[in-house]
Amino acid sequence: MSEVSFEFDAGDLCLDFANTSNWHASEHPEESLHNYSDLLSWGEAAGILSAESADRLWQKALEQPEQAQRAYQAAILTREAIYRIFSNRYAGSPVSEEDLAKLNVLVHEAISHRQLVPNDDAFKWEWKPDGREPNLIAWEVAFAAAELLTSEKVVWVRECEDDRGCGFLFIDSSKNHSRRWCSMESCGNRAKARRHYSRTKSEKE
Repeated sequence: MSEVSFEFDAGDLCLDFANTSNWHASEHPEESLHNYSDLLSWGEAAGILSAESADRLWQKALEQPEQAQRAYQAAILTREAIYRIFSNRYAGSPVSEEDLAKLNVLVHEAISHRQLVPNDDAFKWEWKPDGREPNLIAWEVAFAAAELLTSEKVVWVRECEDDRGCGFLFIDSSKNHSRRWCSMESCGNRAKARRHYSRTKSEKE
């Protein structure tokens, strides 16, 4: 499998997955998941897959490359639908029925492959033994997206407001819920510098 590094600082699994496309809102997004191997690497880094599970799925992919390619394409389509759903919601635009339908299909599949099992004095979700399939990552991400959309945290989902089209999605956990950029070190500083330049220029005119 590939050795690609990923960032997990969006505040939710599904948003981290959406952010695997850099400059998502621009005309030229930069892909970081180029194939099924990258997808498995992301799944392992995200804690969805153990090293053993990732290796097992990779061996299965070598034996059935067409199935692995379909799983990869399904994961990318899921990612794009999730991105558009949260991006449109933040912008106050209508959420596409088609995107919601795509997500619902994956959520239904995910639920059909999960089961409740005892966990100390409570219960937890666990994948069924026969649920270790190539689509496992897409199912996990889709389930996370559904849980976020139906939670109280959804009102704090933001998209970086950088005008170049950063497109980074995140949960705003700042004290006043006033975060506007992916980080002050990158897009935030640029916006701050641009405002300073505009203000200085206006004062000189």
